[in-house]
Amino acid sequence: MRSIKAVLADIGGTNVRFATLTPEGSIEAVEAWLTAIYPDFESAVRDYAGVAGLSFPIAAAGICAAGPLIGGGIELTNCTWKIAPGDIALATGASRVVLVNDFEAVARAVPGLSGGDLIQIGGGEPLASAPKVALGPGTGLGVASAVFDGAGQWLVAAGEGGHADLAPTNARELAIVYQLMREYGHVSVERVLSGPGLETLYLAIAALDGVNLKQKPIAHDIARAAKTLSDPVAVEAVSQFTAWLGSVAGNVALTLGARGGVYIAGGIVSQWGDLFDVKLFRYRFEAKGRMRHYLASIPCYLVTAKDLAFRGLAAMIA
Repeated sequence: MRSIKAVLADIGGTNVRFATLTPEGSIEAVEAWLTAIYPDFESAVRDYAGVAGLSFPIAAAGICAAGPLIGGGIELTNCTWKIAPGDIALATGASRVVLVNDFEAVARAVPGLSGGDLIQIGGGEPLASAPKVALGPGTGLGVASAVFDGAGQWLVAAGEGGHADLAPTNARELAIVYQLMREYGHVSVERVLSGPGLETLYLAIAALDGVNLKQKPIAHDIARAAKTLSDPVAVEAVSQFTAWLGSVAGNVALTLGARGGVYIAGGIVSQWGDLFDVKLFRYRFEAKGRMRHYLASIPCYLVTAKDLAFRGLAAMIA
C-alpha cells in the first residue's frame, strides 16, 4: 500500500472529487465522480479506497463540502448528503478530521497561488497583507475570504454570499429580476450565477422576449451557442451572467475591503475561454459610483489551477 498522510474530498452538488495527500505534501490519485451515484459519503469513500488502493484506517481526512458548517456538520445545499466529522471518522478510521465549507478550502489555498495559477483581470498589485476574496460559480456560487493575522498566518472565513439578494443595475436587469421574482419569490445571486442559474437566466430572457423553446436549455449548450453566435438568447444570457458576476465581485470586494485581490474560481468561467468577456466583467466590477477609484486598483484573477480545494485542505491538515 502507498504511504499517505490523508484522504481528501471536495464534495459539490454535482461532483465528488477525491485525492490522497502524501507525507511529502503531494496531491495524488485524483478521482471525480457524480455525487448522485452515491447515497452518502461513506459509500463513495469506500469505492474510492478500492480504486486508489487505500486501506483504512488512515491518519487524517480533509473534507470540504458545498454548504454551511452548522452544528459541526454540513447539509449540502444542492444535494441530499449530510456530512459530520463522526461519520467521516467512522468511514475512514481517521483519528483527525478536518471538515469545512468548500470555498473555505478554496480561500485557504489562495495566498499560496503563483503566477502560473492565475490570469490577472485589471487592477494593480495586491496589497500584501490585505484581505483576499474567493468566489466562483459552479453548481452554486461559493464565497469566502482570507485575512492575514499579522503573525504569519492566513485566517479563512466562509460565508453564504451566494444567497444574498441579486441587485439589478439597469432596466433590462430589473425586468429579468422581476421575471424571476414572479417564479421564485426571493432571487438570490446564485439563482443566476451558477450552472443551473445560467439555464434559469436563459429561460427568463426567453420569456421576456417571447421566444418559444422546444426544450429546457443546458448550461454547456448555452455557452456553446453563445460562442458560435447561433442563438441571441444564449449570447445575452452569457453576457448578462458575466456582467452580474462582475457586479457581485465588486460588491464583495467593497464589503470585505479585499485589496489583496478577488479570485474567481469555480467550474464555469475557467472553461469558457475567450467567451468570458473580461472587459465587461471589469467594467461592472468597478462601476460603483463614488467608489470606482477604490475598486480600480484592486486586482481580479481568474484561477486556472484545477486542485484549489485540495491545496486548501492540505494546508489545513498541515
